[in-house]
Amino acid sequence: MSEQLTEHLRGKGESGLLDLIVELHQSDPEATAPQSQTENIAALKETFRRNVARLEETVRRIGGEVTGRAWINQTIRVRVPADKIDQISSHDEVAKIDLPHTLERDFSK
Repeated sequence: MSEQLTEHLRGKGESGLLDLIVELHQSDPEATAPQSQTENIAALKETFRRNVARLEETVRRIGGEVTGRAWINQTIRVRVPADKIDQISSHDEVAKIDLPHTLERDFSK
């Protein structure tokens, strides 16, 4: 779990539903050795689909829901009971769990 999420849980206790971003370990497109960019993309999408299936099943089983998927950065967005986060973090596929962050434009350039 990210430091920000850990602090958030300490401050609010472990109750209610939380919106979280779950980052999976990155897939290696070279491992499948496709020959074109299109094949690399297809392989990444398929690997993501396989890797995320068990995790999505766990999210539903603990009373949560999957609210978004992003194969390109290997993440899913979920809404889960705060006291069940450990059941998600125990998956081999999970690299990090964090709170959603708002993207802000950098006007300094």
